[in-house]
Amino acid sequence: MRFTRTKQGGVLETSLLRRKKQVNNDVPIVGLRKLSTVDYPGKLSIDLTIAGCNYRCPFCPNKELIYDYIPMEKTSQEELVKILRPRLGFLDGVSLSGGEPTLHRNIVDLLKELRFQGSEIKIKTNASRPKLIRILLDKYLVDYFSVFIPAPLSKYKETANYNIDIEDVEEAIQMIRKSGLDHEFRVKPVPGLIELSEVMEIANYLTGAPRFVLERFEPVKSMDMEYRDLEPFSYSELEEMRLKVAPYFNETSIQ
Repeated sequence: MRFTRTKQGGVLETSLLRRKKQVNNDVPIVGLRKLSTVDYPGKLSIDLTIAGCNYRCPFCPNKELIYDYIPMEKTSQEELVKILRPRLGFLDGVSLSGGEPTLHRNIVDLLKELRFQGSEIKIKTNASRPKLIRILLDKYLVDYFSVFIPAPLSKYKETANYNIDIEDVEEAIQMIRKSGLDHEFRVKPVPGLIELSEVMEIANYLTGAPRFVLERFEPVKSMDMEYRDLEPFSYSELEEMRLKVAPYFNETSIQ
């Protein structure tokens, strides 16, 4: 089990319930997987799903997570700590996905609590909030970034259906790449929207990144009804794409 040490060398007990300072429970944790072997590469983790997203990608399979104010069963941070504590001996860390976790400024408080518990932390983000990502980096609250890229920068706004400042995305991506932390970039090929040419454009922009993941498109779950009738790329077609982009990265995969 890992502990946090004080400047005097003492050991802080890993329990939120014994801390005097209470943390605001603003982060909507709407999903919790108590044990995962796939969400955090090379590690055993608890997987948390955070509601709320600023993008409206038509192929998104998690439309129920777009709005964080829709009534859904939520796990409080106190409940999370109770679940996490008995698993500290064999779990390596916690993985957070969404939605978009960085929409919630109090994600900083949640990550501080997870650090206090001795957890390594992976966060999945769309890189739209560079100021928040800078805070996470400066406070050493993240060990692994998984960055979802919905489209090449040239098609970003029309694909995400959000008036994002492309410079914000570029700034966040560069911060993550220069941070020295482990990270990956994820792209979802979608027929008629994100095909080989778009994948190659993204790969060229991200050349040299440690990992590049091609996500399988699941049409039946798409937010936009029109996309539910599309025939997804076959595994062999995705493998052809993977082989095309493989020279650009240290590691590539299909998930």
